Amino acid sequence: MMSMDLQPPFPAAADKPEQPSEWRPSPDGAAARGVAWTRLLPSWPLLIGLFGLARALAAGRAVLNDPDTYLHIAAGRWMLAHRALPLHDPFSHTMAGAAWAPSEWLAELVIAITYGAGGWSALVVLGAVCFAAALAILTRLLLRRLDPLCALVAAGAAAALLLPHLLMRPHALALPVLVLWCGLLLAARDAGRAPPWRLLPLMALWANLHGSFLFGIALAGFLAGEAVLQAGSAPDRRREAVRWGGFALAALVAALLTPNGTDGLLQPFRLMSSPALQSAFIEWLSPDFRAFPALELWLLGALAIGFAGGVRLPPTRLLLLLGLVHMTLQHVRHADLLGLVGPLAIAAPLMPGLGGGTSSLRAGLVRLAAPSAPPGIVASVGIAAALAAPLILHPLIRGDDAVTPASALRGAGELGLSGPVFNSEGFGGYLAFRAVPTFIDGRIEMYGNDFLAEDVAAEHGDPAALAALLDRYGVAWTLLMPQAGAVAVLDHLPGWQRVYADAFAVIHRRRLEPFSGPVPEPFPGLSPDPGR
Repeated sequence: MMSMDLQPPFPAAADKPEQPSEWRPSPDGAAARGVAWTRLLPSWPLLIGLFGLARALAAGRAVLNDPDTYLHIAAGRWMLAHRALPLHDPFSHTMAGAAWAPSEWLAELVIAITYGAGGWSALVVLGAVCFAAALAILTRLLLRRLDPLCALVAAGAAAALLLPHLLMRPHALALPVLVLWCGLLLAARDAGRAPPWRLLPLMALWANLHGSFLFGIALAGFLAGEAVLQAGSAPDRRREAVRWGGFALAALVAALLTPNGTDGLLQPFRLMSSPALQSAFIEWLSPDFRAFPALELWLLGALAIGFAGGVRLPPTRLLLLLGLVHMTLQHVRHADLLGLVGPLAIAAPLMPGLGGGTSSLRAGLVRLAAPSAPPGIVASVGIAAALAAPLILHPLIRGDDAVTPASALRGAGELGLSGPVFNSEGFGGYLAFRAVPTFIDGRIEMYGNDFLAEDVAAEHGDPAALAALLDRYGVAWTLLMPQAGAVAVLDHLPGWQRVYADAFAVIHRRRLEPFSGPVPEPFPGLSPDPGR
């Protein structure tokens, strides 16, 4: 396991005898009892982690509100069943057999195994634990540079930015890795040390979990440039170029240690170069501050600190912060990076200008800033178990929801529907989970921009695009969200009839001439409706 420096995290009054010592042990019995009592308490990182765990568990079903969760379970189960990677599409009828690079294969295995062991409740707990771990690690790293009050405020702001994007997908499993990598690299640069080469296995792990590893490589390259620019003499610049540039190159090599090789490295670029994806999927759009007030408050707080506090950042760190803000304003999904990496990037330059308030308040906060004693750790584990217990003892049972058309699919089976389906992209994960070949699902990098653009136009109700896709792929029935524009078109399209509707899904089928032959078997291999 990677070691972390657990020394006192910032220049505290306790390190200097001449500083006030209200919070330090004193000879009188009351103070001694007070210090002994604090050994039973969790440290701030553990407390922030417990807060994050409780908040994520309270969200419950919201953590599962994404169609790709079903798709990741299906992919993981396929790998477990076949003991191989699905290098060719096994889930759709439109791309059957097409080349597919499952770049998130390790996370999908973890998700599938977790679901198999404990159902939906276990997946919620897994997502909550990853969220909590990321916040706890962030808090520990910030406490090395900032006063406790400032570190706690920054950690709370990060939690607010992460929570709307907390979904049971591979990016959630990668959050703790992201914080460790970025935080320890930035700490090494701030201290003028060489990059920590022991982090390279972490990059290999990250590259097999989620495509956000590209940011980790980019940050290593950025810090290499910063090290060269800030070096004084020519020999120093050469030295920094060798040690930091060499580390960035080694990180790139470590990221290639995946079953997909260069395909895994290139796949995120394919997503980022898809105009249809970036115009149709909410997480790739610019943020709506009415729906995401936490981001507005974060930005306003940063402006307030900058103007009112007279804080000055080195040009390179200002550029990094502005880059994170730009990425977030361009695609709301990058708010995760802003919340987790932004404070770490500017903590060291901000340290001299930010204080922790009054000495008594500061002393009280400092008591819990050092790493927890064993009794505090045991108490934290017990509290975490108690928080998760209700969900484990009373497992979640999923019914119909915005990404789970369970009743509609059951109705399609009762109607004897079979053959190729045209489905809303948001239903693709559930269809793959139930072993129904999809028209489209969340693997947009495999389908490509042109296919997605046609699908979006058809689902939005473009009559020509819809008719073309229905005919080209021999679609026999449709499974669409009620708000899809294609529903109204199909209601009046010759040769089609609506046969099922509920609050979450609408089904149409081609009109069939009466026949006396055997009824076809619907959905060969249909997996059981999830009961947990």
